[in-house]
Amino acid sequence: MDGPNPNRFGSRLRVLIETNAARDKAEVLLSSLLSAQQAVDRHQPPPFAGRIVSRRSMDQAISSTKRLIASLNQALEMAQHDLRDADLDLLDEIADSE
Repeated sequence: MDGPNPNRFGSRLRVLIETNAARDKAEVLLSSLLSAQQAVDRHQPPPFAGRIVSRRSMDQAISSTKRLIASLNQALEMAQHDLRDADLDLLDEIADSE
């Protein structure tokens, strides 16, 4: 009888680390977008001066980034509690093929 696959812990940990890193980058992006939006609201040149960005584009970028962060948080929750062995097997296959 086979015991638990020792790679399971590594696969789950890898998913958690990579998803956390992606969420952290998205949060930095959101912070930058919000700072730029505040600068534009105060009629100061944004950090990316020289580019024309509409208020609507800025709002859409902020909304998209917030949705991305929410999705990554949901993925983290799923990885911690709901990731099944079959899911981890698939992740291992993908990692092995890279």
